[in-house]
Amino acid sequence: MPNQPQVFIANRSLTITVNPAYSLLNNYLMQRIPVQTLCGGKAACGRCRFRVLAGRTHLSPVRPAELARLGETLIAAGWRLSCQSHALRDLTIELPEMDEELEP
Repeated sequence: MPNQPQVFIANRSLTITVNPAYSLLNNYLMQRIPVQTLCGGKAACGRCRFRVLAGRTHLSPVRPAELARLGETLIAAGWRLSCQSHALRDLTIELPEMDEELEP
């Protein structure tokens, strides 16, 4: 598939090619990228969150479940949920490590 988006995970110095038809969470799982998740992609746990460093407009729009889980303040600060986000173009993110504690 031509021109598939590239996601640079800055804090892991890793660049992956993603399929925009799948959520970022599913792309990570298919490529064996360690990511926290408890709810299996239902936007219930919030553990798959990531912070956009560059290319915020290159993501699919914020969904109601994502807004309900993260709130406007975290979203305004660049945080999104991998299970609710699709990369439409290249972007740079930070993805918390598996053992990193996340605020609820």
